[in-house]
Amino acid sequence: MKNKETARRLSYALEKKGMKAQELSEKSGVSKASISQYINGAHIPSNISAGKMSEVLGVNPLWLMGFDVQMYEDLNPQKEHYYDEETAFLAQQLFDDPDLHALLDAAKDSRPEYIKSAIQLLKTLKETNPDG
Repeated sequence: MKNKETARRLSYALEKKGMKAQELSEKSGVSKASISQYINGAHIPSNISAGKMSEVLGVNPLWLMGFDVQMYEDLNPQKEHYYDEETAFLAQQLFDDPDLHALLDAAKDSRPEYIKSAIQLLKTLKETNPDG
């Protein structure tokens, strides 16, 4: 059933983005009540709501609605080169953060746990270096 799949995927995307439903509501313009219904599996979002939420979450709106498509299809045409969806998500983070671009090419063949460790290491080094 698409409602349950949408609920699972929306929860997953929120978790990966480190975002709460309230923040998604504020950034997307979709009411918190509607987002709550999507998370609980009571309803699936309209095309418009899915588009608004997926833009904020950085995921494919069709994926968010439960269709059998890639999570990051619109963002990364090279997605088949990544180890898995989590690695593709982390690579997108690397792409979005100019301070982490050095890791972008290495991310394609790396496991998610290694990328997370490298990101954390670079962030820690940057925090401890006053010259940045």
